[in-house]
Amino acid sequence: MDWSLFGFKAVGEMFNIHPMFVHFPVAFLPGAFLLFALGITLKKPGLNLAGRACLYMAAAGALAALTTGLLAEESFPHNAVIHHMMGTHETLAWIVLALSGVLSGWSFFHSEHRPKAAWVFLTLLGLANLAVMQGADIGARMVYLEGAAVKPAVTAITGGGEAKETMENPRAATPAGHEGHKHSH
Repeated sequence: MDWSLFGFKAVGEMFNIHPMFVHFPVAFLPGAFLLFALGITLKKPGLNLAGRACLYMAAAGALAALTTGLLAEESFPHNAVIHHMMGTHETLAWIVLALSGVLSGWSFFHSEHRPKAAWVFLTLLGLANLAVMQGADIGARMVYLEGAAVKPAVTAITGGGEAKETMENPRAATPAGHEGHKHSH
C-alpha cells in the first residue's frame, strides 16, 4: 500500500471531472433492472423497493454524468473522429436521462412496490440499460482507442513530440525500477 498515492491528485491534473461521475448510471441501471426483474418475477416487494432506490440513484447519476459531460465537451483538444463520437455519446446520455427520469416517476406510482404495467416498465428499463451500455462503450472507445482527454494522447493528437517518443520507445514510459516487475492476479 503506497499512502503517497492518496489525496485525489488526479482531479487537479484531469481536463475535466466527467470520468468521476460516468459510472453511477452504468452501475445503478443494471442493478435496478436486476432487482425489478427479480421482484416482479418472484413477487417480492422488497426487491422492487431496492430496485426503485437503484433507479433513483441511476437517474441522479445520469444527470451528474450528462451535466459534467456537457461541461467537458470543450475542455480538451480533440480531432474530428472524437468529435463525431461525442455527438452520439451525448445523444445516448440524453436518452438515458430521459428514460431513467420517466421510469423513476413511473415507479413512484405503484401497487405494493410493484410498478403499474410492470412488464412494460421492465422492457423500458431494459432499453435504458441498452442505451447506457452503448453510451459507455462509445465513451470507452473515445478514451481508450482514440485517446480523448488522455494527456499523452492529446500530445499525439495535436502533433507534439513527447507521445511519439513514448510510442517509439515504450521503455521510456516505464517508471524507473519497474522493469521485469510481474503482477499477480
